[in-house]
Amino acid sequence: MFKVFLITFLVAIALPSVIVLITSKLLNNLALLTILSINIISLVLMVFNIQSIGWNIYTFSLIFILINNIFLSLLRFSIENLFFNNTIKEILIKFLSIYIKILYIYPNYILRRVFTIGNEILNIFNNRVNNVLYNLLVVEPLKLLNKQYDEKNKNTIFTFENNQLLDHKNLFASLFTALTLEAEFLKIGKKIMIVSISTEDRTFYIHKNIIVDENTSVYNYLEKIKNNIQTFYESGYPISTFNILQVKLWDYDYKGRKKISTNNSIYKFKRSFHTSCLNNKNTNINLNVIKPLKKPKNINKITIATIDIETIEFNNYQLPISISFSYIFNNEMFTIFKLIDYNLLLKNPNQAVKLLWLNFMEEINKLNLQRCVIFSHNLGSFDGYFLFKGVLELPEIDISKVNSIIDDLHRFISIDITWKDSKFIFKDSFRIFPVSLQELCKLFGVDGKLHVYNPLFNKISLFENNILLNQFIQYSKQDSISLLNALTKAQDIYIKEHKVDIATIWSTSTLSLKIFRQNFLDINIPILTNELDNIIRLSYIGGSTDYYYKYGENLKHYDVNSLYPKAMCNPMPIEFLGEVDGTKVELNNVFGFAEAKITTPNNIQIPLLPLK
Repeated sequence: MFKVFLITFLVAIALPSVIVLITSKLLNNLALLTILSINIISLVLMVFNIQSIGWNIYTFSLIFILINNIFLSLLRFSIENLFFNNTIKEILIKFLSIYIKILYIYPNYILRRVFTIGNEILNIFNNRVNNVLYNLLVVEPLKLLNKQYDEKNKNTIFTFENNQLLDHKNLFASLFTALTLEAEFLKIGKKIMIVSISTEDRTFYIHKNIIVDENTSVYNYLEKIKNNIQTFYESGYPISTFNILQVKLWDYDYKGRKKISTNNSIYKFKRSFHTSCLNNKNTNINLNVIKPLKKPKNINKITIATIDIETIEFNNYQLPISISFSYIFNNEMFTIFKLIDYNLLLKNPNQAVKLLWLNFMEEINKLNLQRCVIFSHNLGSFDGYFLFKGVLELPEIDISKVNSIIDDLHRFISIDITWKDSKFIFKDSFRIFPVSLQELCKLFGVDGKLHVYNPLFNKISLFENNILLNQFIQYSKQDSISLLNALTKAQDIYIKEHKVDIATIWSTSTLSLKIFRQNFLDINIPILTNELDNIIRLSYIGGSTDYYYKYGENLKHYDVNSLYPKAMCNPMPIEFLGEVDGTKVELNNVFGFAEAKITTPNNIQIPLLPLK
């Protein structure tokens, strides 16, 4: 017992001492003398009890560390306090540096290299094992909805349904398994593969073109795209929010097209284009345009309602426990409030949440609110996640009739649900008015929240305190009521002043664009293709910068405001003129952007143009 205690004590002295001595830059005299004293005492104890402890590699190492600590503390104390001339002091410091490198830095480097190489070997072994395991696992393939050949782009398009709402690696393993069953994949040779997910009106690409062949395994495929799917996974929303996946498959042609471009991608892919946007009227290019909108004389105001979801922490998870829904009927406001079944929550939390959503959806389904848009002031993240998950678990739900628009960061823009022949449209009011609910109410002059949020509302003990529970219910109801009051007033203002109903738009930018198109735009504005956009965007770069020491006397300071709006009033190039050989162009006759190659003298000191 004494032997174990003594060794433990000595180790507790030796190791921290050596760490402090070699890693701490600033040690005062008291610290150095303390380390020196305790290490001398420990060494003496070690020597006097060596017979009982016994000689072995551990005791030898411990004695070496203690002696090393005594030596290092003496050396550092001498350098800091004794009056050596500069030459001797420099020699001692250099000796200390070499000593630490030989005993610590170089062995540490060697160990790290050994572990790194060992880790690489283990990774190779792990990859081989995982490859075998994935080949042995039975992965159920996704359901193939459609397959067609695109004659123009020379690719086969496969459309799959995520009918089991799989997420992350499971989804892509099932997707690739389904693809391997198709004859186009089994053809001998390399193929180019692109995977996208689709909503009603937009397509997002999961990963750029990757090379596969008939021997590519599920594990190999997941390794190729692991960074892409990890990005989705960490964004906070499951990719199962999209139930339609599309795969485009090309035969890899060494003489033909080897790089496939994708539009509207979440990821920005590098492309190489050599195009000159110069005068050639014979060039035919079809650009989409932003057209003026006809200003309506009368607007049939769309009915709006609001929803608020409150949660509590339960078993380290946030669970929705209440839904407040406010709407207007015959110019009178009504509020529906649903609270979770507390007893069922304790027994079966998942079933309690499902029942909460079922009761709520059945209640608002009875209202028969035609052309109603339901706003939540946090649909993009908090409320949208619980709402989407809740409706997907409704009985008799057809997931093909549950659609969502999600932005590049995977935040909900809108959720459309058709259930029991009723359609529900949910939008995020925060995207239109990106301020807190309290600030929004203040902005439109309506009553806001009853009080600040009480953290006790987030605890399960809420249900055991009737007074607190009643406060929570009133707080939750007021959130949906105040939001509806603010949005109703905003709706009236924008209809009166701009002839735009906020229920028809999705965000601040779409609101401003619609106002601009209806009230100010009188020409078509072309939308650049990705090719033209990439070329022109290269010209947007900062100029040369000089650095000066500030100094001046009797100075006057001037600042110019609104240079950007002023520049927007000047003529702007909006028409694609075509592609021609640059040697045949008179630049004096061209107004706009041109792709050019600039040659400068080799002896120039200050470059005329930056390189992007």
